[in-house]
Amino acid sequence: MLRVLFLLMLTFLVYACANDFPESSNKAELELEVYDYFEEEIPFSGFAQFGSAPKIDEYAALGRLLFYDNRLSLNNSIACANCHVQSKAFADGLDFSPGLENYKTSRNSMALVNVGYHVSTFWEGHNGDVQNHILDPISNHIEMGMRSTEELVTKLKGIEEYVRLFDEVTGEEITEERVEHMLSTFVKSMISYNSKYDKGVDINFINFSIDELRGKDLFFGDAKCASCHQGDHMAASWRRSANIGLDMDYEDEGAGNGKFKIPSLRNIAETAPYMHDGRFETLEEVVEHYNSGVQDHPELDWVLGGDLGLDEHDKSDLVAFLKTLTDHEFMSDPKFSNPF
Repeated sequence: MLRVLFLLMLTFLVYACANDFPESSNKAELELEVYDYFEEEIPFSGFAQFGSAPKIDEYAALGRLLFYDNRLSLNNSIACANCHVQSKAFADGLDFSPGLENYKTSRNSMALVNVGYHVSTFWEGHNGDVQNHILDPISNHIEMGMRSTEELVTKLKGIEEYVRLFDEVTGEEITEERVEHMLSTFVKSMISYNSKYDKGVDINFINFSIDELRGKDLFFGDAKCASCHQGDHMAASWRRSANIGLDMDYEDEGAGNGKFKIPSLRNIAETAPYMHDGRFETLEEVVEHYNSGVQDHPELDWVLGGDLGLDEHDKSDLVAFLKTLTDHEFMSDPKFSNPF
């Protein structure tokens, strides 16, 4: 009997300890490491006012700490950076990501790149600024598990270092809106502009191979890729989402009728697997889908439909071009790295 009681007490203590996550966690003293996050040489328009805002670099630096801190999750086990890994172009290389208690997310983690320029966020294609939805994963019961944003704010207010830093940077206390602002400023600072493609723009692509040049012509021509992936960011410039004929019947309807956000293709070679459910392992599979696998769904986007008629050489060249969108400097830049 005593042995049974002892085992029951031991089980209770183990369970209690497993669910008692100390606020101190394992983080060292928090200090801001301030970089020039919105550099003057960034070639894209749209950030003039944002980039010159007072203390903008301090905001991004504080957001970087939050982004990498696993204390933003219910049990101190998951940070934003778990699903958005710098070396993987801020995707994670998985079809579905492990979240709280190792439960899997229902969708593939989207890569983070140039999101401040996008017209929508998340696979649903939420309208507007990323700041409006940046805390959604934190309060998602599968992803980071905080029961509410109010609970997150209360937890951060219990961490002396964050109280000090928010006061130093903003002169104000921690609020939901200020946490959103810091995190979104850091995420918006993730601007990729040093790919082989970018370096070729001003020199008429003399740095490209023959295969890459043919692939570029296909991308902007007969393959019709640029009809959806447009402009500097290779992303939708006005449409939030589209049905691309993945299925006739969608278990996940996305934004409705199988419509999902049109993502940026920047760093696409580093962000496999592809689509909202990670169904395609390679770029070759993605290209083949658009070439001959598009399903004739009633809500199919008007750009798509019918076989493209690309031969093996065409498809290979198109993939070669897509690889020129990789920005290796972006994926190793210390200002986006783990500060802990």
